[in-house]
Amino acid sequence: MASRAWHPPWHGLQWKTSMMQSWLTDEHAAPRSIAWGDASSRVATLEDAMAERFAAGHAVAVASPMAAFHLAYRAAKRPVGTTILTTSLADPTVVRAAVASGYRLAFADVDERGHLAPQAVRAHVALRGTPAMIVASHHAGHAYDTADLGTIAPGALVVEDAIDALGAVTADGRAVGSPRHAAMTIVGIHPVRSGAPAQGAVLLTDDVTLAAHCRRLRDERTEHRLSELHAALALVELGRLPAVVELRARLAAHYDAALVAHPLATPVAPAPGTRSAWAAYLVRVPAWLRADLHEHLRTLGIGARRLALLLHRHPYFGRYADVLPAELPATERFAAETLVLPTGSWPNEADVQRVAEALVSLGTNDTPGVALAG
Repeated sequence: MASRAWHPPWHGLQWKTSMMQSWLTDEHAAPRSIAWGDASSRVATLEDAMAERFAAGHAVAVASPMAAFHLAYRAAKRPVGTTILTTSLADPTVVRAAVASGYRLAFADVDERGHLAPQAVRAHVALRGTPAMIVASHHAGHAYDTADLGTIAPGALVVEDAIDALGAVTADGRAVGSPRHAAMTIVGIHPVRSGAPAQGAVLLTDDVTLAAHCRRLRDERTEHRLSELHAALALVELGRLPAVVELRARLAAHYDAALVAHPLATPVAPAPGTRSAWAAYLVRVPAWLRADLHEHLRTLGIGARRLALLLHRHPYFGRYADVLPAELPATERFAAETLVLPTGSWPNEADVQRVAEALVSLGTNDTPGVALAG
């Protein structure tokens, strides 16, 4: 009988309980009776910590990535009906907030890592003009170089989506999320989004006007505010982050070693000189072999999955974008060939060992009925 597939552990009540215990025993987080937004509050402490970590002038903590994108779009003050350019692999919150804010959507093709392809941005600018905003995502936690986007599309306001990239580092040693090459960046507080309504995010910027506008907009809406409790939990998470990213990297190394035996399986690796947050491990195989690899991993107890529905094919979001699948060939192929392997939200040593043992047979390629070696 096949073993139960390994998925990233669900960190619901257990996660909240462990975080609460860490918070209550942290001498720097002793409970105090203070009003939300007080300068000495946990929210303010978290904002200071994030601004320092990412070398940003200002940090604005909010209740969710959705709230962060809402604030970013409204603070940008671009005319309603103008275009936001992103990829069809972007997080749905990117386009949900855009549509809710009254913007049109445009999708550009991706490169071999699922990032916004510079040549596709150039083609969009030449054909349809400069978009009002560009949202560049660090897909799967791999660092994306956004330095040239401002030159390729002069006048476009660049926003970095780093909600999956907490812990990633660029080739020049900059923490992914630093607003050096973008007007604003949005970082998820949890290294991998748990999907919980209370999961927070932090908007980072060096522009004092944008920061002030975002703070005012946040303070006007109770649902946008990050609670003191969740800010305290986030501070604990930041302390655990290096160990978590290191464990994920070890899981990725085990996947790399096992897939060497299968020449037609190509891992989607981070760019040379960068460090990934490994929000997920992506591997590409020919579309006609993907189902075999998926089933093979399932028999080993590893729960792989396909990418989510492409945004330009989404029955709702597709109505707000004038693009056909044929205009995004690299995106379509990337989605058809890619499997997403789990790296875990908060993996531990036992998870790493379990996956390593399960991958032994994959590395030897001795399971009948699985044709991955061509």
